[in-house]
Amino acid sequence: MSHNLKENERELIKLVNFFRKHAEKLVGENKVDVEFQQLIDTCEKFAEQLNMHASRREEVLLQREQLKGLVKDNAVCPKCGKTGHLKFVGADKHPQGWKCNKYKCRKCNIEFVWARPNNPWDMIPYVESFVGELEQKLKNDELGEQDRLQAVETIAQMQGNIAKLKPVIEASDLDHSELMEREEEMAKMIHEFKNHLLIIKIKMDTWESRKN
Repeated sequence: MSHNLKENERELIKLVNFFRKHAEKLVGENKVDVEFQQLIDTCEKFAEQLNMHASRREEVLLQREQLKGLVKDNAVCPKCGKTGHLKFVGADKHPQGWKCNKYKCRKCNIEFVWARPNNPWDMIPYVESFVGELEQKLKNDELGEQDRLQAVETIAQMQGNIAKLKPVIEASDLDHSELMEREEEMAKMIHEFKNHLLIIKIKMDTWESRKN
């Protein structure tokens, strides 16, 4: 049994195994009922399908967690400029929409929101916004040559980083979207299969009564 199963999935696997063994017992004793043999095959296939789905779910969610870890705050207290006294206290939403981390500096006894995104999804519009500001800056004829070169270099670097990050994010979002659809399908299948097993239980009880 997979360790990645949800509670309702784990309960169903136990139920499936019980019915499979019970059906094997009836087939072994009577060697005639095709329906019970089919139940054994159905139970085995359903258990395999459920375990495969649970493994895929763990894989997709693990990838999402790893993606979240790509973004490091490197936050510093705006008052003392240090990092060693910071305590994470939650998250907040920036006026431009991205989620940011909130910290408390135990030395200065202040709370502040670090204005950079705390996740790679929001990092894309954040960087694109920053690039847009730099491009506007380049239109200023009074900008010095050194500052202009530095802005062009920064834009190229940021656009390169975004070009690498976007397909990774898009692939993860697609996997997650497909997973959520599959979760709904599996929930429906679990419900239907439980009902199917209840019907089979009545048939089993009838068969055993007739046999006795």
